[in-house]
Amino acid sequence: MTAARERPLCVKVCGITRAEDAVAAIEAGADLLGFNFYPNSPRFIAPEVAAPIIALLPRQVLAVGVFVDAERPAVERALATAKLGLLQFHGNESPEYCRGFAVPAIKALRVASLAALEAVAAPYPEGWVLVDTADPTRYGGTGRALPIEPVARDLARRLFVAGGLAPDTVTDVVRRLRPLGVDVCSGVERAPGIKDHALLKDFVTHAKTA
Repeated sequence: MTAARERPLCVKVCGITRAEDAVAAIEAGADLLGFNFYPNSPRFIAPEVAAPIIALLPRQVLAVGVFVDAERPAVERALATAKLGLLQFHGNESPEYCRGFAVPAIKALRVASLAALEAVAAPYPEGWVLVDTADPTRYGGTGRALPIEPVARDLARRLFVAGGLAPDTVTDVVRRLRPLGVDVCSGVERAPGIKDHALLKDFVTHAKTA
């Protein structure tokens, strides 16, 4: 039998570009909403466009700004403009780079298999980390899931799992890995940056009742 959860699962919905999708995610029970500030992303949103959407969020739902190898001043400007609660670094940012901002940071780690995760996470021993499927040309949003393999308990306690998750797959991931959270993007979309509200509701329900 699966052990009881030590804490409520966090659900992060990434790639928010529209206010109506943010509202739907909140109503579905999402805990974190991700806004992609990487210009090459099909889900890119400028900080000044994200700001009024983020202003709609209740206090318990945090806005996460997603960056890829951005200059520190650009991150600082986005943080101030959009009133972000968390940062997520999805490129080759060093541990030193990830520290020192006014809010905590999640470091995304791209791996070919979960067996490699512990070694890749070793330079980032503190704070939350996110695991996503490695792609030689793309940063996140591959829509490809990682095969489920054992993850050390201490690492799972601070781990968000991303990569190809959908309402019909998230339950198994949560039950087998017991991560801190899960992150969904393309698995609840009708098109890049356009969320399917029924899928959103199903995803959050399946994740949190696993």
